[in-house]
Amino acid sequence: MKFKSFALTFLTFCIASVSITKAAQAATLTTIAEGLNNPRGIGFGSDGSLYVAESGGGGDGSDGRCIPSPSSQYIPLCAAKVGAITKITTDGEKQRVVDNLASIGLRPAGEQGAGPADIKFDDKGNAYLLIGFAGDPNNRDTLLQEPTMGQLYKVDLNTGSLTSLADFAAYEAKYNADGTDFTSNPYAFRIQGDTAYVIDAGANTISSVDLNGGGIKNVNSFPLNPLGPNAEFPPLPDDAGEIVFEPSQQSVPAAIAFAPDGSLTVGEYTAYPYPVAVARIFSVDPSTLQPQVIADGLTEVTGVAYDPDGNLYVLQHMNQQEWKATEQGTGNIIGDISGSLIKINKDGTRETVWSGNGLEAASELVFGPDGNLYTSNRSRYSDSGAILKFDLKGGTTKVPEPTSAISLLALGALGAASFSKRKRTLRVGRRVVS
Repeated sequence: MKFKSFALTFLTFCIASVSITKAAQAATLTTIAEGLNNPRGIGFGSDGSLYVAESGGGGDGSDGRCIPSPSSQYIPLCAAKVGAITKITTDGEKQRVVDNLASIGLRPAGEQGAGPADIKFDDKGNAYLLIGFAGDPNNRDTLLQEPTMGQLYKVDLNTGSLTSLADFAAYEAKYNADGTDFTSNPYAFRIQGDTAYVIDAGANTISSVDLNGGGIKNVNSFPLNPLGPNAEFPPLPDDAGEIVFEPSQQSVPAAIAFAPDGSLTVGEYTAYPYPVAVARIFSVDPSTLQPQVIADGLTEVTGVAYDPDGNLYVLQHMNQQEWKATEQGTGNIIGDISGSLIKINKDGTRETVWSGNGLEAASELVFGPDGNLYTSNRSRYSDSGAILKFDLKGGTTKVPEPTSAISLLALGALGAASFSKRKRTLRVGRRVVS
């Protein structure tokens, strides 16, 4: 599955060409930390501090440690030890607690970096770190020379030492669970008891991992997601000749949370060219890891979270196809990178909580101990990442949603390119999320 790009910020919701005015907002949005490098997953420690996994922007390629990106038109992804874990204290102080972690990023600007992807804590206060990858796992130890990538670790935040618990990149190289291309990018996880549930946006899988050292216990893949006949692709050069598109249909899971009934909820980003209103939400049985679609009609989902009343909040990375808004590799913003926060009530109705107005290319949703909702903004950029806080106490304003774009089933109850002058075949990757 080819989708690896993560770091974002966004207020203009558009699930099916629906726009919301600024007056429709009742929640408030606050920036609590800035200057982060491709910030992705976040987690709260027992002292109430917020920890951020910074994927970093990779290297400049001068040492030759680069591979072609499977989800970004084969732009080089180059390695360096610039990933990190940053702590944000309850009084707002930003502290780097672990650094020199493996990272790869698109040249030349380090956009869509892959590296430290998520950090979470168990009920005993132990910290766990997921390091992503975003490429063919067979190149990890050889071309990139970064064997720590693509794994889940128990991490000592005092010493920075890592104890490996599961190697997802090696698993993909050996088994290729979804039967498509060889790609791995473990992106996010959640913990329940002594088990971690990890989604891999490259392999299109969910895995259960024994935190006591038993390794990967179970793996299942997500079903293909046909892009449909109206998927819009970027324009090609005038001399491209006859074009034959071979789009990927991979799922690209990029968001995970526990539902009130104990099941897992997983949201997908979808494959290139990331068409609007085709992303799905799954309910996953934690025992069998079997997925069932419970909602659709969404766009580029990178965060899901439940409030105490059982309502589901969904984060859209961008409200339009990402290639229309940001230039991969350079980090240049060429359009509107606004994303949105959508509330799906237990009865299936949808409300837009926030759209644009500072929320842009964001990833991850986590409720904090203060009852507020947190996200990593501009999570795909190496120079302007931030952590945002949504105060939802003001409530939300219901916005009509076109029923043709919605299919809610059971929420309440529970690119390698080959080119010739005459013909161009564009093999678009699935997205691996970075």
